[in-house]
Amino acid sequence: MSKAFAAIYVVAVLALAVCAVLIWQLRCESFGCMGIGVAWFAWVLAYFPVLLVGAVLRSRESLGAGLVKLTRATVWVQVAMGAALVMVWVLKQAG
Repeated sequence: MSKAFAAIYVVAVLALAVCAVLIWQLRCESFGCMGIGVAWFAWVLAYFPVLLVGAVLRSRESLGAGLVKLTRATVWVQVAMGAALVMVWVLKQAG
């Protein structure tokens, strides 16, 4: 069961990355880009539960050595992705 969750977690992080790229490419329409803000808000709402699942899974030794390494690497990729997007947001707000 944990192996299935680990596979789903890796796919979920890939989906978050793809969604981030797609949201980034959206262009403002009327209403002051409100749709893009809603899309980013939904992305953040998905980000944290996925991160929680990854944090729980990375400590599971029952996954096997290879899957534990993959899960831990995926958690670091997700954290880096989130940190990079926060930095970009802060820089855009400052500028």
